[in-house]
Amino acid sequence: MTNLENLDWDLLLKKIEGFCTSAFVKSQIPKNMVPKKERDEAIRSFDEIAEATQIIAGGIRPFMESLDHYSNWIIRLRKKAVLKTIELRDVRTFCMEILALKEALTEYTTPWCHYVQHELMKADEPLSAIDQLMSPTGEIRTDASETLFRLFNEKNKLRNELEHQLDRLVKDFQMESYLQEKYVTLREGRLVIPVKSGMQHYVPGVIHASSQTKQTVYIEPEKVIPLNNRLRQIDVEIEEEIERLLEEISKYLFHQISNFERSFVILEKTDLRLAQAQLAVALEAKVPEFTDDEIDLIELKHPALILSQKGVISNSVQLDSEKSILLLSGPNAGGKTVLLKSIGLAAQMARCGIPICAQPQSKIPFFKEIIISIGDSQSVDQELSTFAAHLKILQESAKKKSHDSLILIDEICGSTDPEEGACLGRSFIEAYSKNQVFAVITSHLSQLKIGWNESDRVMNGSLEYDQTSGKPTYQFLPGIPGQSFAIQMAKRQGVASEIITRAIDLLSPETRARIEARENIEELKKEIQGLQQKLKKEIHDYNGQKNKYEKMIKAFNDEKTQILDREVKQAKKKVDDAIQTANAQTALDKHRQLQDIKFNLPEIVKAQPVEIKKIETADEFIKKFPAGSKVYISSLGQDGLVQGQPNAKGEILVFSNSLRLQVHWTELKPPDKQSNPTAQLVRKSSQFSVSLIDEDRTVDLRGRTAEEAISELEDILDRAVQNQEDRIKVIHGHGTEVLKKAIRSYLSRSVLIKQWKAGTPENGGDGITWVVLAKGD
Repeated sequence: MTNLENLDWDLLLKKIEGFCTSAFVKSQIPKNMVPKKERDEAIRSFDEIAEATQIIAGGIRPFMESLDHYSNWIIRLRKKAVLKTIELRDVRTFCMEILALKEALTEYTTPWCHYVQHELMKADEPLSAIDQLMSPTGEIRTDASETLFRLFNEKNKLRNELEHQLDRLVKDFQMESYLQEKYVTLREGRLVIPVKSGMQHYVPGVIHASSQTKQTVYIEPEKVIPLNNRLRQIDVEIEEEIERLLEEISKYLFHQISNFERSFVILEKTDLRLAQAQLAVALEAKVPEFTDDEIDLIELKHPALILSQKGVISNSVQLDSEKSILLLSGPNAGGKTVLLKSIGLAAQMARCGIPICAQPQSKIPFFKEIIISIGDSQSVDQELSTFAAHLKILQESAKKKSHDSLILIDEICGSTDPEEGACLGRSFIEAYSKNQVFAVITSHLSQLKIGWNESDRVMNGSLEYDQTSGKPTYQFLPGIPGQSFAIQMAKRQGVASEIITRAIDLLSPETRARIEARENIEELKKEIQGLQQKLKKEIHDYNGQKNKYEKMIKAFNDEKTQILDREVKQAKKKVDDAIQTANAQTALDKHRQLQDIKFNLPEIVKAQPVEIKKIETADEFIKKFPAGSKVYISSLGQDGLVQGQPNAKGEILVFSNSLRLQVHWTELKPPDKQSNPTAQLVRKSSQFSVSLIDEDRTVDLRGRTAEEAISELEDILDRAVQNQEDRIKVIHGHGTEVLKKAIRSYLSRSVLIKQWKAGTPENGGDGITWVVLAKGD
């Protein structure tokens, strides 16, 4: 009878779902967020969440979104299917997230963090294999294999030859009367020329298409058919080679299935642990101590109230083997049910291995079972009324006979005749006491609040109610039975005085005496509170005088320290002045050298990056790239120059490799300015000469212009910093000193340089400059 929804457990589950980064992990929350079978499992969960909390506190939250696509490719991989590029991209993301998680955990040496790092696969190897085949966007690399590289080179050469022949053909004056326009275009994947309708018999070749107006036919000239055929054949060979490469990498990844499956489980658990840690941080939750026969919840709060960011009143609750049943009473909306739920949620969170909303050193048993009766439990299907359903839960709870069970009953036997309900409720409570279970019970029935012996294990309790303001304070009062304050609330609601007076007359003498005693207690309580306020004021005044005296002592000590510091500084200044006077000439010479260097420093201009707006229409494109602009033709893989405005179809005349091409504007991109990164690395590495005697790098820039030298030196410094070099010796010679000044000017403003100095006669003279590199954090 564990109806956790009535305990607000579902609110916490939804919050944890919100912290998960994977939709798959979110879907598994109901299955994973269940009580642990053993106490040790819950303690291990506490420890892991505590470690995960350190990661969250450090501002790190690794993502596991790749788990959502895991089933798509792992199923096909198990069947030894050839993965598609989109599936390989998902595998790549999976490997990237593994590496990112490992990187995030590198600085943590705690047991759980170490376990996660150890269990995750070495994802860099499959990632490298995928990156050698395709780009991060999923496009096959042209240099993925030697065969592919050769085919693409051959394709480019054939295309150039084809374009060259077509260019000569359209420029032939004998063809001028046959051509509709002098340009080359693509139709059905083949390069063709536009011929006037009716003139096609003068141009030997194959007709591939015609214009919508039927005024133009597009002919592939007979001379270029062999070249076009070879191009199509190369495209087929390229597709076959790509298919071979995909099959090859799929076989490789097939042998990694066990590693993928193990890492998937680790990523799933880690996403859940981090989400639980985020919840613990949001709730400021703490780890309790498990005990066998004691509940000691210090400053307990309801999690939902904390998450709502409203003012939350905390309460401390203590139960043990001698008093294991808490009987809560008091007015409606006074906080009884909230306190009952708070205790129940703390028990449920603890047995699920989640920190609870109480202070450290709180204690609670590891409950094997929680019996709950909160709210309306009627069942139409089982033909049970509200009271019958309530009794069914009570009957089940009366069978539990150990401290491993927690019983939570809201308004026990409250929906029936008060006298019979009180007797029935007392009978159940006596059974709980006999069975030595923990129970928290709320009730408005007066007969249940009295008549309990010390041996009954029952402790009364209530939530404080301020009769002056007519509002609850939500403070738990252990040992004091609560009063419903029905008549007082009726007065405040404006019920007629004669009805109130008659209701008081109808009260039993015992009840009236109890109300009077309660009022006397309230008066005494107010008097004690007044004395407490007076004591607080006196303590506050005392602390004020104490702080004032401490500030005076501190001010005296600070002044004494300042005087001593001033005297020491004056004495030090006299010594420094004497030293400065002795070295005045040397300092003057150094100052002149510094002024010479500053005079040669160029002004540093920092360019701000310009955000490139995405082009949506042909008009926007032509505004961005007017006639004469350089563009990249994606379908041909080469650059070209815009020659005019787009036509009605969105096609733009482009001049490329001596050809006038009609290309749709969407196939035109900004010119590709990136160079081959592999070539850059080779070029950079070749510029270093390693001395076999000295560990320092030596760079000889003699014979270069200032611009060439600066460009080459910039690359060398960047590479040296990456390799964690300490310093570099730059040889520039004397000459006209133009090169020397340019290099030293650049070194003075480079962020990669810690300092530089000219060579001395002992280590090369002024024809070299020693450069000390800055170290990264």
